Amino acid sequence: MSNHVTEKAFGVYTRNAAFILRICLVFVIAILVPVAALCGPDRLVDSNEYKDKGFHPGIIKDYGDMVKGDGVDWVWAASSAKLGNYKVKVGSITNKSESHSKSLVDSVKSIFSNYFADVAGNNGTLTAEMCITEVQQYAPGKAWIPFAGGHQMQAGIGIEIILRDQNNKTVAKLRHFDRRGMDVKDAVEEVADHMVNYISKH
Repeated sequence: MSNHVTEKAFGVYTRNAAFILRICLVFVIAILVPVAALCGPDRLVDSNEYKDKGFHPGIIKDYGDMVKGDGVDWVWAASSAKLGNYKVKVGSITNKSESHSKSLVDSVKSIFSNYFADVAGNNGTLTAEMCITEVQQYAPGKAWIPFAGGHQMQAGIGIEIILRDQNNKTVAKLRHFDRRGMDVKDAVEEVADHMVNYISKH
């Protein structure tokens, strides 16, 4: 009799445990799904940067698929493209900034050409269509800004790149702004370093 009671009690316990396990599983899923959504890639079009009136658009027509990049502000790359397997050359350069300087455009072309030389893939060549979106000159008056003053007073530049393959198909889009030094050329080198590092790794 005691064995029967024990078996019956064990069966009830097992059913209760299974029920509680199912409840816990549903609860965990209910918690994790929203968290996963919140932890998804940050999109450019959802950012304060994009919504700000001071946003400087470049040559990229659609920002909807661009997300936070690895070392660059915003990026989109075709899933089938391994960018580091290609050589990269500078194509056209558009200047949409308020700094209408031919020497600046020439510097961007020269600096990026030098950095692209480090991308030594053997699957063909990608052409980088480029755009200067924004230029900020060295401004020592910004040194008073709390915590970031020393950085904010440095020269800065924003650049967009559209990478196209031999068939003129877009395989990647990059957008990055950075600062360095007293000369805008220093900032160009900083942006080039970040962008080329991304291309080399992906």
